[in-house]
Amino acid sequence: MHILPVLCLTLSPIQIDGSFHDWEDGVTQQEDAYFVYQRIEILSEACLQQLSEQKVVDIGEYTIFFSPKGKGYGVSCKKGDEWISPYDAGVVFSPTTSATEFELRVNKPKTTEPLLPHELIPKGDIRVVSWNVQFGNILNDTDRSARILKALKPDILLLQELDGDDTSEDILNFVNKTLEGNWSSSTSESNGTKRHHKLKSAIVTSLQPKRFVNIEKLKAICGTVDVKEKPVNFISLHLRCCGGPTGEAEVKRQEEATSIRLLIDNMQSPRWIIAGDWNLVGTMKPLEIVQSNKLAIVDAYQLDNRINATWSDTTSSFTPGRLDWMLYSPETIELVNSFVFDTGDLDMKTLLEENLSAEDTAEFSDHLPLVADFNLIK
Repeated sequence: MHILPVLCLTLSPIQIDGSFHDWEDGVTQQEDAYFVYQRIEILSEACLQQLSEQKVVDIGEYTIFFSPKGKGYGVSCKKGDEWISPYDAGVVFSPTTSATEFELRVNKPKTTEPLLPHELIPKGDIRVVSWNVQFGNILNDTDRSARILKALKPDILLLQELDGDDTSEDILNFVNKTLEGNWSSSTSESNGTKRHHKLKSAIVTSLQPKRFVNIEKLKAICGTVDVKEKPVNFISLHLRCCGGPTGEAEVKRQEEATSIRLLIDNMQSPRWIIAGDWNLVGTMKPLEIVQSNKLAIVDAYQLDNRINATWSDTTSSFTPGRLDWMLYSPETIELVNSFVFDTGDLDMKTLLEENLSAEDTAEFSDHLPLVADFNLIK
């Protein structure tokens, strides 16, 4: 085992993204001024939060229990003899999908990474914002959602987890009051009778829409929008939640992904942007099915450039993870900028300039907005 001493990683910080390109060969533990890092290997492919037996890792001042005994899922944490929340220790690891190798990070006690100013101005031809708004909070907490949208300035909104009673007219009334432009919207149809079955996805745009297409029995909607006189197809999707790498939920996610892939193939369009809550808590297969070696992934990080997690819930046994993803057609569309928007990453100057508070995104939804700017190149 090769251990690096305390490093100044200002030029090349460790990013918790599951790619390991920023680790030196043979290094399994290191630290910088704010965090302690460790690489973890397991014998067979699995999700760390869905193991058949618990795995215990000592890192920094903490002991981390993956899939702890008596619970069998999630993460527990101790500092010395005291049980604490994994969120209090800053536990973050990646990937949160099934794998044999992972990278883990915890906070150093009594240290706080400095906040830096950030510019939120859109770049490129269009800005796309994908956002799971947690049971329709975009219409329930309108003061907060309006502030966030005004700061992000989207041209296309891909929304997920609208409540079943939320209509396109409700969305339009709110967005037209909040943002400049003449907006159009369409939502997916509700399925079933239970609230979580009735949830909807939506496409909302200030550009000229040509058509909207429902994807039958899915929380997904497809729309074609003219961008610089060229049709671009968008899909806002919300795949089946929960489960692990095996079982009914994972099978359902893959079936839903296959339906979306068939729609893409049938339309045979050269320009696609597809985003939403993929709920990748099992395998990467649903994303790979839709991607089909034709679409590129938007590798967006939070504004501190340290992690790419888009979901967290401090009341949950599960630690932050990357549930929201965006794909695009790289032969016709160029990615020029992307980020995962967490108001907790903004310094006070930026917060004041954008009329935001540090708690806005965390208190609004358990998902963070995924933001990407694109140019049309063909």
